[in-house]
Amino acid sequence: MNRTYRILAVLIVLALSLGLASTVSAAERMTYEEFQKQLTAYQARETAAQQAMAGEQQKITDLKAQIADLEKQITAVWDQIYAYLKVTRDQVDAFNKKLDTIESKLNELSRLTPEQLLARVSDLDTLSAQITEMMKDPIAKLTVQRNRLQQFAARVASLKASVPKPKNDLYSVIKGDCLWRISGKKDIFGDPWKWLRIWSYNRTTIKNPDLIYPKQGLTIPRQLTKDEYVVVRGDNLKKIAGRPEVFGDPFQWTKLYQANKSGQFLSEPKDIYPEMILSIPR
Repeated sequence: MNRTYRILAVLIVLALSLGLASTVSAAERMTYEEFQKQLTAYQARETAAQQAMAGEQQKITDLKAQIADLEKQITAVWDQIYAYLKVTRDQVDAFNKKLDTIESKLNELSRLTPEQLLARVSDLDTLSAQITEMMKDPIAKLTVQRNRLQQFAARVASLKASVPKPKNDLYSVIKGDCLWRISGKKDIFGDPWKWLRIWSYNRTTIKNPDLIYPKQGLTIPRQLTKDEYVVVRGDNLKKIAGRPEVFGDPFQWTKLYQANKSGQFLSEPKDIYPEMILSIPR
């Protein structure tokens, strides 16, 4: 009996094993079939995507061709405009570079305080002159260039308006004063060698620098205008006249002489000394 039971047990185990294997194999076949279906679907989607990309690529190629054609048309129109203005593309590029330089200079000046700007008024005048001159150029008829020049002119005018007016002090002469002593006072210049500034600035009322009187009112120049120049060591009238901020022409030195000679002051063209303040006739 025991042997019979053992045989039955073995048969049962074998039957169960065969049934489980059959079930696993079926499950595997179903998974593979599903995978094949998904793969087929992905391949179809890839094919569709590639076809769509090919269509879009053709559109891109067509658009590039249209853009290239438009660019040729635009270039042709600009060439006609330049021919009408009698200018070249290189001249326009050079003009634009000048505009960029002016804009850079304006940006620099715009960062200054009004007090700092007072010392750079000549730079504003130079920019204003450049803008005025460039407005006469045929290239300035082009809208972009004209608008930039107009904007720059407005900025220069705004900066000039923000420049404070020069501040000068008034000093009343007391007994025992002389220009040397006044100039050496700490609240004046703190430097007696600058007495020539006081004399030159008050030359219409000081006929003789050795003769000043108590209660006489003197103007102490603190900040000079663009129409005034302080002589430095090595200067002469011709050299001063040749400076860009003065006349830019040394042969106009006689204008300086005629505008500044007064009594003992600058009685001869050679009689100029450091710290003198000269008027620049415009």
